[in-house]
Amino acid sequence: MDTFERNFWSLYLEFIETFQEVKYKGISIPYLCHFRSLFTNNEELKKNLSTDAFIHQLSHKVKDKRSFQQRFTDFKNLHLNKQMERKANGKVALYNAANLLRFPTEITKKHFKPDCTLVIRDIRGKRTSKNPVTAEGLPAHYLNDYDESIDGHVTAIQKQAEGIIAKHKKHPLFDHPTFKVALNNQIDRIAHRIVESYNMIAKLPISCIVFSSTHYYQSRTLAVVAAKHNIPTICMQHGIVASENGYMPKIADVDAVYGYFEVNWFKSIGVSSEGVKVVGHPRFDLISKDPKMTKKALFSKLGLDHQKKTILLIVRGNAYMKYWRKLLDSLEKFGFYNVIIKDFPVRTPHPLTENYTFAFSSKSYHLYDLLPHVDVVVAYLSTVGLEAMIAGKPVFLLSTPAPTYSGYYDRLGRMIQDDPQGLANIVHRYFNNEEFRVKVNSKRKKFLAYAYPNGKTSSQKLMDLITEMTKS
Repeated sequence: MDTFERNFWSLYLEFIETFQEVKYKGISIPYLCHFRSLFTNNEELKKNLSTDAFIHQLSHKVKDKRSFQQRFTDFKNLHLNKQMERKANGKVALYNAANLLRFPTEITKKHFKPDCTLVIRDIRGKRTSKNPVTAEGLPAHYLNDYDESIDGHVTAIQKQAEGIIAKHKKHPLFDHPTFKVALNNQIDRIAHRIVESYNMIAKLPISCIVFSSTHYYQSRTLAVVAAKHNIPTICMQHGIVASENGYMPKIADVDAVYGYFEVNWFKSIGVSSEGVKVVGHPRFDLISKDPKMTKKALFSKLGLDHQKKTILLIVRGNAYMKYWRKLLDSLEKFGFYNVIIKDFPVRTPHPLTENYTFAFSSKSYHLYDLLPHVDVVVAYLSTVGLEAMIAGKPVFLLSTPAPTYSGYYDRLGRMIQDDPQGLANIVHRYFNNEEFRVKVNSKRKKFLAYAYPNGKTSSQKLMDLITEMTKS
């Protein structure tokens, strides 16, 4: 672990150890908290997490990630109840935590039928119909419909936590004025989510829950209550493991991952082979579909020069702007390219299109509509790099400093550059050197064999996994 990781996981462990007796219905609340949001407004702490001196302010130190994950594995096992009998005719429940499930409508309609699927949502709106149905025709159930009045219990738990906070003067996290507010807020919401989860599971025939993430208290709490009722849970991978603390700790019974990188990464932190399965993601099944429009039509819509090679540049708002400007400055000197700027989240036109005559807005066209008609994709260390390679495109990546980067793309070698001018040069070389093109394409195929192996569609792999986990 580097300094930041050691400090972050040690602070997380200290939080668990300090507050582990703060419970509701026998479940230790700190294990369910969304830890990072407890110090969102503590700028000094966030800055000091990268310093060597910070660890000396803590009473607990994490030796490695395996030992930290083991704490959560033990916590989850404590609540497993494999003797509980599931209800007959159970349905698969889809829970789209933080809007990260990203199952395309056509995939959902094809594989998840209304008679054997339901959707779990958080809050019923005032205008929601009595028996709501999703756009895919699936019945929706709202967790807040199953809530109860538990104000007295919540107040008692918050007072218990406040008593613990009072004993930790000058602590870098616990003594910060925003911590008490944030913790009280999560205690309130977690206690209600425990009640909601118990009541929903008691009333609905659920055979399996598919999550988009268990990183947030909303879904993590539901996953633990599901374990108490012998309901298997699957957590879909919503993006590449770029930052490790977005995927750790693992809580669901099985994490459905893209490829062998994730299998080996989860094993490296002590997760058993039964707890991680290569599935891919159903949305990637659409990459192989025929494009909605011809290349000629797209070029006409975007105003591209048909005589030039086309580069799709993936950006994220104003992040790394000085790097992208240097890249475009270098490409401008070559004078042979169209560059389509694709922003995430969608914002068009992107400011970069204002300064370069050869840079064009993607005009909010979906990524999968653009990929068939471009020659090369350039991106930051994002999931789009993987998607573009699945689409058969050469990908070149800008490596930017990140304290918890997992090394996901390291196997691509020179196709990753930390210098934007070097990145421009290697893209230009791809177009002008046949031998180098062959090497790049070979590297892409080898990377995919490890990162996203072929075979059945991801949708079918997921259905097979659900069948396997619910057959008993």
